[in-house]
Amino acid sequence: QLLASSFGCSVCLEVLHRPVRTACGHLFCHSCISASLKKNSWTCPYCRAYLPSEGIPATDIAKKMENTYQNCTECETQVCLSEMRAHLRTCEKYVQKYGPVQELGDAATRYCCPYCQCEVDENELMDHCLTYHRSERRAVGCPICCLTPGRDPSYFSSDFIRHLQFSHTLCYEDYIDINTAGEVLVERVLDGSFSEYVHVNHPNS
Repeated sequence: QLLASSFGCSVCLEVLHRPVRTACGHLFCHSCISASLKKNSWTCPYCRAYLPSEGIPATDIAKKMENTYQNCTECETQVCLSEMRAHLRTCEKYVQKYGPVQELGDAATRYCCPYCQCEVDENELMDHCLTYHRSERRAVGCPICCLTPGRDPSYFSSDFIRHLQFSHTLCYEDYIDINTAGEVLVERVLDGSFSEYVHVNHPNS
């Protein structure tokens, strides 16, 4: 049993891994909520409320987990809750009893690179474009935005790599340093406002 219900994910029923808090206030593993929303029309898997996004990293919970220890249910090793998922992956008794730990989001959504149509997952898309398409200046559509509620699927960017940097690469770890997160978020808001201004006032550009 978990020491507190706030440390458990109601999707995978395991200790939280990279905890995220949704707009309706519920906590899930980042990979679990990401996969669940894409499969269930963007509704909370706990209360069924509509969710416009995956939510934000629950840094308060993550910090509590770093300072909270619990014995592994199978081998009795005392483990920090923030490292429990990693421990379970290598705990022989756990694996023998339940099988390998599987994240709901392990089968990551794959996207076609807008330049060469190569299939990659979201985490690989940036590296792929930086490696093979850094000098490209063609206006292309974003395959991630096409599948994200609230985004304009017809929007084309002439600097796709910059679009990825500002719209799709604010990782969970960025929130650990709140000052860095704030700077990145402000940049995104300003970039989004400018893009909207250009789209409205110069629709053909």
